[in-house]
Parts: sequence; C-alpha cells; structure tokens
Amino acid sequence: MLPSMQTGLSGAPSGSPKFFRNLRLICSPAARRPRPSERARPRLGAERSLSALLALLLAVGPALAERAEDVPNPRVLDGTWVTDLPAALRPDTTRRLNLLAETLERETTAEMAVVVIHDLEGRSIEDFANDLFNRWGIGKRGANNGVLFLWAVGDRRVRIEVGTGLEGVISDSRAGSVLDRLVIPRFKEKRFDDGVLDGFGELAALVRGGTRELPAEAARVYSPVEDAPRSSSGSPKLWVWLVGLAGLLASVIGGTLGLKRWRRYRRRFCPSCQTEMVRLAEDADDAHLEAAGRLEERLGSVDYDVWECRGCRHRFTLRYPRWFTSYGRCPQCSHRTCSKTEATIEAATTTSSGRARVTEDCEFCTYHRQYIRTIPRISSSSSSSGGGSSFGGGSSSGGGASRGY
Repeated sequence: MLPSMQTGLSGAPSGSPKFFRNLRLICSPAARRPRPSERARPRLGAERSLSALLALLLAVGPALAERAEDVPNPRVLDGTWVTDLPAALRPDTTRRLNLLAETLERETTAEMAVVVIHDLEGRSIEDFANDLFNRWGIGKRGANNGVLFLWAVGDRRVRIEVGTGLEGVISDSRAGSVLDRLVIPRFKEKRFDDGVLDGFGELAALVRGGTRELPAEAARVYSPVEDAPRSSSGSPKLWVWLVGLAGLLASVIGGTLGLKRWRRYRRRFCPSCQTEMVRLAEDADDAHLEAAGRLEERLGSVDYDVWECRGCRHRFTLRYPRWFTSYGRCPQCSHRTCSKTEATIEAATTTSSGRARVTEDCEFCTYHRQYIRTIPRISSSSSSSGGGSSFGGGSSSGGGASRGY
C-alpha cells in the first residue's frame, strides 16, 4: 500500500471511521457535480464561437450581391451626385457634396461623383472604378472631364478615377497627393466625413484652377506597390477571396437565417447568479420598455426581447431592428419612429425634370421637415450603357490613384 493510503485522507488512519467518512464524501455524486460557473464556461465558449461565425457569414452577405452594374446611378435615381450604399456618410456630408458637385458642373461643365460601396467582390479597386466610371459615362462627351471618388468600406480602399480630359490637371501623382495629405490621414483617425469632404473639395479646386502648386511632398514618386495594377487577372486577392467564398457559400445559404434565429432565442444564463433566464412574452415585456420602445414595437420598426432571471430577477433588454419597415431613424430623437411621404408636384418628362414635396414626421418627438426634391428627367436610353447614362458620356483610360488605410 502507498504511504498516502496508509495515513488515509486528511491525515486519518486508513482503518478509522473518519477515513471512510471522507472517502464517501469524495465519491458521492454531489462532490462530482460541477459548480454553476464551471457548467457555464463550455456553453459560453460555444456561444462565442458561433457568434463569431455568424458575424463572418453576415459580413460576406453584402459582397455577394454588390457588383459594379448593381450600383445605382445617382443622376438617374434622384438627380444627385452621391451614391452611399452602406450609409457611411452623414446626411449633411452628402448634402454638401451634392451642392459642391452641382456648382462645379454648372460653372465648369466638369462632373464629379462620389460612390461608397460595401465591398469590391474580390476585384481590384482600379478595375471596379474604371468599369463604373465608363459604365455611367462621368464627364461630358468629348471633353471627358469627369472625376470619380470611390470608397470601398469593407476593403478599406479609396480610389480617385480621373477622366481622360483632366489627366493633365489631376495627374496620377496629384491624385495620390490628395489622398495622402487629405483623405487617408483622416480615415485612419476614423474622421471619414472630413476625409471625403476635404479630398473632394481639393479635387474640385484643381478642376476649377487647372494646374495648381501643391506642397513639396506631392512631388515625390509614388510606388507601384501603392498604386495597385489596374488588371485583376492573376491577382492573389481574387483567388483568396474565391477560395474562401467557395468554402462558406453553403453555410451562408443554409445557415445564416438559422444562426440568426438561434442567436436570438438561445438559452441565456444570468450574469449574476448563473441561473437560466426566461424571455418574457410580448404583452409582458411592454411593462419594462420605455415609451419610445413601446412605440417602436407598435409601429413595427423594432422588436424588443426582455429576459428575466428566475432566481435573482435580474433583467436586460435586447433590441432587434426590423428589415422591412416604412419608418427610419429620426434625426432629432434618434428613435426609429420617423416616416417619410412624398407627393409629386410636377412629373418629370424626357425633356424636363419634375418636382416632389417630401414630408418627414416623427411619431415620438416634434421633428417635422418638408422640402422640395427634384425628380430627374426621364432618360430615353438605358443608364447602364456607358455613354447613354444621365451623366454627360465621358470616359476614363484608368488614370488616378488608389490608397489603403
């Protein structure tokens, strides 16, 4: 017998009553049962893993549907110059960009557009920008005096694409200087609106004033590594993206909705006492919501879940905005209780633009706004056929610069 067994447990002789009493305590089911905190660890780890997988799958979703031909032309859509698919810019920034582009076109006939997209779908930003530029025909036909400012949010890439007629004014090095001095530093500080406004304003100033002396740093030679090649054939990034997409495609199609439902209705445990929580019924959770939350649920713009601990009665509330709703975020109170209605005052025709009265009202606060929106002239040809777009029919041979941040 081993020495440890001769003395027994807790220093008691192996044949004593105390020895057998300690042995029964150790071997009993209660002694082997893990504590609540131990039971929760594997479950929480699994939930974190599934949450990470869900985030990855949802991130792939926008890239599957976004192609250059699917990006809406702002001139056809509402007569403006900015397309912001992920809503990355503030409304006031979009308004200022549109005003600047409209004024520049009226004074110089040059056309400048800003496009913000989710993802490049594995293409190089140079190919995407050139395809979009020529598809829309930015700039006037013959003069080719167009400029495109493209920002791919998911890829963290920015591109200035310059029409053929402006390459003498905005050379590749000048376009790179604008990005390096005014855009990329602000993007790295997460001041995206400032970066877009400052870069766009500098480009407009160059178009107005022709050649313009820039700081000495603009004279440096830009590396081909920074200005990525304009052809994506053989690009490692494209192949990596395709391989990754092939592996996730089945999971995206079959698992996204299931994982989203699991994430919402999965078992939850109280962070205080580790007791299992229950989700309150719809009629019962209203008592624990604020007035704005109850209104959002009644309007169908947001759904709330209130979870309560069976043991200590600890509660928390989870918010789930609905995808399909006529109510948007109110600029004044920030709740999703703002509706927008539009009434046509004068219909657009193929020879003239129209007008519509837009009214915005919040059901929760006092916010009210009314303004007149210009309805673009109806185009007699398809907007997707390059020079036949509502832009002037310009073209680009691929001049400009690209940067990452």
